[in-house]
Amino acid sequence: MARKTFTAIHTYHDEKTKNEFLSDMPTTERTDVEWKEIYTFEKCQCKATWVGTDDFFFCQREAETPEDILSTLTERGFDDYIFTALYPILMHIDTNQVTGRNPYKDFIGGIPNKLFVFYQLLTKATHIKGNI
Repeated sequence: MARKTFTAIHTYHDEKTKNEFLSDMPTTERTDVEWKEIYTFEKCQCKATWVGTDDFFFCQREAETPEDILSTLTERGFDDYIFTALYPILMHIDTNQVTGRNPYKDFIGGIPNKLFVFYQLLTKATHIKGNI
């Protein structure tokens, strides 16, 4: 089965855990190459991360199923300090890597296409009622 891409939204169990996690960052001696190796597992890989000082941080993860990500996080002990919600990424546009392709074509024939059709129907129904 092919790997799919997911957005992972993580939040800390509590303020103490968040502060411990964030306070270690300035003293961490790790290159981005080492980071990539550390977060590449058999069933999933973290492809990117965005961390600030708020209660949430975000990762782009790849795996065959969301369960592969969650089970890997559990096996590695991440459940001891973070909660995770996963959402499939149906379209990804990165302005640093534009190629001229049509990213909307990814939606044709699959669940995303059905969602788009639903959106079009909803938009038409709203226009007909005069709400927009």
